[in-house]
Formats: sequence, structure tokens, C-alpha cells
Amino acid sequence: MKKYVYIFVYLFFVCFAHPAVAQENVFTLEKGLIQVMPEYANHPNDPTNEPSVLIGMHLSFRNVSDRAQKGVIVIPLPTKEQGFKIGYVAQYVNDEPKEIDYALDQEKGYMSFEVDKDIQPNDRYDVVIEYYTKNITLEKKKRAITYTYHHLLPIEHMKIVFYQPLGANDFKIAPSPQYYEENTYGMGMYLYEFTKMKQGDIKTFHITYSREDMRTTYELLNEYHGNGKEKENNTLPPMWTASIVVGGSLLSVTTMIITLHKRREKNGK
Repeated sequence: MKKYVYIFVYLFFVCFAHPAVAQENVFTLEKGLIQVMPEYANHPNDPTNEPSVLIGMHLSFRNVSDRAQKGVIVIPLPTKEQGFKIGYVAQYVNDEPKEIDYALDQEKGYMSFEVDKDIQPNDRYDVVIEYYTKNITLEKKKRAITYTYHHLLPIEHMKIVFYQPLGANDFKIAPSPQYYEENTYGMGMYLYEFTKMKQGDIKTFHITYSREDMRTTYELLNEYHGNGKEKENNTLPPMWTASIVVGGSLLSVTTMIITLHKRREKNGK
């Protein structure tokens, strides 16, 4: 019997510190994008050569109260998952991600960070969180992942996107995606859209594929384009024409690759 590893993503518990509004739902989760990228990259401090799953969460909150808000956001994360490591946490400022400090409670399974500015009535607060796990079942060349998404707050629009690793063959995902795009390298993007999700909704996806190369997609792309030397952003390949607008920010796989590339160049990774 094929063994699957379950990846549980627990999201979106928000708590703001203002005592006068502690009992109010002052923020709503308006839009969300979850990006699931098997074997795209490993955490910079990962000493192993084992494949990872990179998961990016892009969340857009809106202040629906009649006063400015400032406080703490608490987001449950699967800290008990094998190989769990946070890679990046940022808020968006003028549609550009700005890295922020955070606290992680590994035992209780959540991260928290302070909102460092007043969020005015009807304004958005957009954040991105990236983390890694090792939840890929390996059987020689075969790979298997089961990703289960547990939704904990009502939301108007949610998108979940799965990215096929470079060099993967016989890539299959169930249920069937609503949209599919493929670039010139044969890498696929599988997109699911959901509207008016309710608290407690669960979405489960099963992925199988075969892959011989243990190098990550990020490493292979760098080899194709100058051994990791960035050249004015346009050295990276044109990826999917499909892009996703989340909280006013234009996010595509190209954007994610460029952002990750810049961060690793900055850190000397």
C-alpha cells in the first residue's frame, strides 16, 4: 500500500490587542493564495539533500471596523511536521514585501508578529509567510504527497496553486485542476479557485510523480541561467502567463523566483 504523508496547514487566527475591540471581528480575511512547490528549493540552513516542499501563504486582511487598528497577528502553523522551517515572513508596503520579525512557538504550533503601523478603516494588511517541510514520500524515483488544507476563517476568495518540479515526469494531481498552464520547460502550474469558503472547510489534494534528479528546481534554473548569477531579473525564464492578484499585489511564479533569488543573493546562499 502506498504511504502518503499529510501536510496540515492551519491558518488565520487573528487577535488584535486594542481592549475596546477585543471582542469584535475587526479584521476579515478577504483574499488568500497558497503556493505549494515540491522540490523547488530547500531551506538555506538545511544540511540534508532530502527533497522539501516550499509553501507560500499570501494573505490579505481588511479592517472592517470604524477605527484604526494595531496589534498582533497569530497564525497556527504545522510546526510538528517533519523538517518544518520558516523561510520568510514579510508584510507588503507599496506592493513590495518587507521582511518583519516574528516569534515562533514550536511546541504550541503558532507564529505571531506585531502589526507595526495603524491599519485605517477599510484598509488592507497584506502578509506573506513561506515555510518548508520534508513531507514527501520517496520510493526510488517515485514521489507522493497528500496536501490537506484546513480553513479556519470565512474568506471571499482563496486560490491554491501547485507547481510541478523541473524534471518531473508523469505528474498527476487529484482532484483535477480548474486551470492549467505550462511553460517551455514543461513545468506545469495547477490552479484551484474557491469562493466564500466557510470555517471548517477542508480541501485535500493527492500528488504523484517520478523524478530522478535530486537537485532542486531553483538549482537547475540557476544552472540554465549563468550558475546563479542574476542579470537584471530578465535572466530568469518567462514562466506562466497566468498571474494572481492578491491584496493588490501582482504575484506570479516569476515574481516568486526573482524574490527568492534576490534573498539568496543577499544572504550569500
